Amino acid sequence: MSGRRLLRAAEYAGTALLLAVCVFAVGEYALGVQPFYVVTDNPSSMSPTINYGDLAVIYGASFSSLAPGSIIAFHDPRGNPGIIVHSVVATLECGGVECLVTKGANNATNPTIDPWNVTQSDYIGKVILVVPYGGYISPALWGFNGYYALLPISTIALVILFVSVFQHKPKGIQAKEETK
Repeated sequence: MSGRRLLRAAEYAGTALLLAVCVFAVGEYALGVQPFYVVTDNPSSMSPTINYGDLAVIYGASFSSLAPGSIIAFHDPRGNPGIIVHSVVATLECGGVECLVTKGANNATNPTIDPWNVTQSDYIGKVILVVPYGGYISPALWGFNGYYALLPISTIALVILFVSVFQHKPKGIQAKEETK
């Protein structure tokens, strides 16, 4: 495979990946899940698994499908603003409903299990992917919720798509330029 063909294949693969991320994000937003969360606590309570500035990709998996070892995002059960990302260490029955016991991976900042139980009303989604340093891609991912977080990713995808489409000349034009 020539270098040009390899570069073209890489461009198409990159564009397809970015478009897939955008479609995933729109689908998750439509279901009420914020699909991207930047870890902003320093030191991270999930370090070394998830560090400060990492981008956690959240999927709205069903609450009943969660098991010990799952990493989840949830609203602070104490009512504090913000989102917490911790691992599930056990499931319990709390007053007739299922709840989860969680703990951060960083034993220096979280030496014991969390002093709360996570209920379905607190639960946001399951972390399915961690992009190291991904939070540094765009400041919009740090401070905005909703569709504003999708803006930088969709803009990058559209730019790559337009560049790859307009960069390639039709074969007839290419052949005429080569004969000149």
